[in-house]
Amino acid sequence: MPLENYLIAYLSALYGLFIELFPFFLLGLIISALIQEFISTKKLLQYFGSNDWKSLLRATTSGLFVSVCSCGAIPIAATLRERGASTASALTFLLAAPWGGLLHFFLISKFVGVKNTLILLVFSLLAAFIVGLILAKLENKNLIETGIPKKHRKSEKSLCVECVDAEKLRMIHEKEKLDKRIIYCVPKNMLQILKEIGKYIALGLLIAAAVKAFVSPELVVKYFGNEGRFLPVLTAVPLSAVLELASEGLAVVGGQLYLLGASLGVVFIILMVGVTTDVTELSMIWGKFGRKCAIAYLFTATTIAVLFAWWINLGV
Repeated sequence: MPLENYLIAYLSALYGLFIELFPFFLLGLIISALIQEFISTKKLLQYFGSNDWKSLLRATTSGLFVSVCSCGAIPIAATLRERGASTASALTFLLAAPWGGLLHFFLISKFVGVKNTLILLVFSLLAAFIVGLILAKLENKNLIETGIPKKHRKSEKSLCVECVDAEKLRMIHEKEKLDKRIIYCVPKNMLQILKEIGKYIALGLLIAAAVKAFVSPELVVKYFGNEGRFLPVLTAVPLSAVLELASEGLAVVGGQLYLLGASLGVVFIILMVGVTTDVTELSMIWGKFGRKCAIAYLFTATTIAVLFAWWINLGV
């Protein structure tokens, strides 16, 4: 086949994906901007100091209200740690936050449907909570590095959550009238969110278009589509590890594989393991939390994700 035919096939696949995804992306972007404008992330993130199941549950569910991608969750998790949050709570937030965002929800629902997206969301948050419980046990037994002692914690003034979650912008806007905030401030938030995650979604689209154009459904079904079997789930782990994408980019790639015949459990692996094996995320944990924390987080989160993916494939 001539080179121009390959190029046409690729560009056609890319255009088709963009047209299909744009309404879902736009809706998710608007809702994320509204959440960023009207919900105080700073207040939400004040409840992670303890190392009990209640703090872990707050850390897990906060992703429903904190509109960040996996890359945006990294500085917030580091900030939580510096403010005195337990290791388990901060890492639970890091794992759970990207999957609670509505932008991610709308993107993946375009590919797998709302019902399957809800399954992925519930299992991702449950996985984060269980990982948090395990890390809390390890932390309480001093098997991993513990949180910062109270006397060494940074003060509220020296730390600036505003710098990582647009809280400062929200505080400036909150004195404005409601109509002005919706008409003028929300679009600003949309642009800010787009700047943060746009490149990752674009990269995800480029990869997904290549998969759509050049990967045969038969090949995907053969290696990733054997529902109820364990091998396709394990096969997806190294594939996920090499995809250096934010959560939204992973949603596009995983969703395209699903359309070609991959099982829902494999999509779950792409979404979860793709984040937990991210080099940027692991390097931050290694530096800010400690070597033992990084190793425990990587193996615990990956193991739980594999078991849950198999469970999903068995027809939960």
